[in-house]
Amino acid sequence: MINPLETEDSRFDGETFTKVFIYTICAATVLTASILVAKSFIFNGGAVEQSSYPTSIPWINSKLDCENTGRNWINNKCWDKEHSAEF
Repeated sequence: MINPLETEDSRFDGETFTKVFIYTICAATVLTASILVAKSFIFNGGAVEQSSYPTSIPWINSKLDCENTGRNWINNKCWDKEHSAEF
């Protein structure tokens, strides 16, 4: 028996379904990649870049040499306050 509501034009064939499925997957992939890239730019070590991590410089052994390089001499050690955590 033929359904009068189902015409040749109203059928959702396999080719159309495949195209819609592929385009949906591609759009989801692009959206996910965009979010990940944006997130990496926004949260790319913001706290690391804003903070300094003092460290002693072992190859500088005198107060004069230490202060000439713009560092601080504390407890018989030369300290660099601008040391980056990414180093």
